[in-house]
Amino acid sequence: MPCMAELPIVNVYLALEMARRGDRDDAIPLIRAAVDHLFREGRLLLWGVPAIGVLVETLLDRGAEIDVAEAEAAIERLAAAPADKGLVIREIWLLRLRALLARAHDDATAYAHLRDRYRDMAKTLGFEGHIAWAEAMT
Repeated sequence: MPCMAELPIVNVYLALEMARRGDRDDAIPLIRAAVDHLFREGRLLLWGVPAIGVLVETLLDRGAEIDVAEAEAAIERLAAAPADKGLVIREIWLLRLRALLARAHDDATAYAHLRDRYRDMAKTLGFEGHIAWAEAMT
């Protein structure tokens, strides 16, 4: 049974399942609240990075203009958050999310460049999950 400190990330994955079943409108506020909580509590490095990934992907999947703008703001929030320089987990997620954002903006050149950088970084680091995601983006 998860402790209360783990509730935000449990909510993120509950909302991810809701979104996968087509209920993005109810899932997004739940993910947004969890991300805000994780930032306030200073838990960016533990769960905040993948939670922002879920938020951005869900927003981009819904695809309204306001969703794309919110996704972009979430990416910039992650990029601006205090962390050790060279934090690779954040950097690889940022590459992935920026590539997805470029695709949402129909910027094929930026998308291809960011996707390739993301794939190369995933391979260099040996991050198998990210390698699979990067390959699925081609």
